Amino acid sequence: MKKLKSYRELLVIAALILVFLGVAISQTKLQTPILQTEKRVSLIVYGDDSERWENLRQGAGLVCENKNAGLYLLTTLSEDDVSEQKEIIEREIENGADALIIAPINSQEIKDYINNKRIGIPVIFVESVESSDDSIIDIAPDDYRMGYELGERLVENESDIVTVAVVSDNTERDSVALRKKGLLDAIEGKVGKILTWSRSEYNNKTETRMFIQKSLVSEATDVIVTFDNSTTDALIDALANLNKQRKIYSVATSDKAVYNLHSKEVLSLCFPNEYAMGYLAAENALDRSYAKKMYSDKEIEYRIIRKENMYDEDNQTLLFPFVN
Repeated sequence: MKKLKSYRELLVIAALILVFLGVAISQTKLQTPILQTEKRVSLIVYGDDSERWENLRQGAGLVCENKNAGLYLLTTLSEDDVSEQKEIIEREIENGADALIIAPINSQEIKDYINNKRIGIPVIFVESVESSDDSIIDIAPDDYRMGYELGERLVENESDIVTVAVVSDNTERDSVALRKKGLLDAIEGKVGKILTWSRSEYNNKTETRMFIQKSLVSEATDVIVTFDNSTTDALIDALANLNKQRKIYSVATSDKAVYNLHSKEVLSLCFPNEYAMGYLAAENALDRSYAKKMYSDKEIEYRIIRKENMYDEDNQTLLFPFVN
């Protein structure tokens, strides 16, 4: 009988221990904070050169790291295939993206595509996107002003009989169209002659470098102006292939443009702060109300730089943000 009683007492004690353990575990679960799932921010850009977007990615990446979000850079195979960029946007939405940051291939088409989908997550553009209302959030410098000031520098540095060729390419992007308009407004009537070089004069599928080479051979010019990275790089390559030299004025941020600024092939380079663009885009994507409160009056900086001042402290910081 004593053994049976002792056995029953052991069972009761064991049961009590299990109860206490269960209560302790449940209390621990209640007190342990639930980790939030990392947010996904999709940075969708154009062209297959991811290094070209490094400044932008680094700026956005800093914010995402601080706000427990993952940043995913997605490129397209070409710079002019709007349907491909739309497919990437669609895929990222299906994959559960919490926000999209987009450099649109075609400003109007991508803007309309986003508006028609009513996707319900923040969408931030990192190039100028013209809109008649406040529904579009674009984080970009004043592109018209950049073009205008570049034109002012051209007029200031060149004679009033100079022939200027304006490379008109990628103007389906509002940023490029605004830069072109600003420059033309600044130089109209103040230079000898203005030529417009457009890919449409040949074949829309003609490689940029090839149509620029044909233009260089067909028309004499003293100065050539470009408004984006791919066109600037193509111009530099075209001049090298033909063993020609021309004065280049450009809006660009590519490594090739900076290198040729150093070697004086590029005379004046208008360089926007893409690191700041990425930073502010991510802030708006992840916390719009905070970004609106803190950065609503923040303008994206740009500088017009020449070889003579490219190593000034401020200009060097802008051109080489990750070099110690």
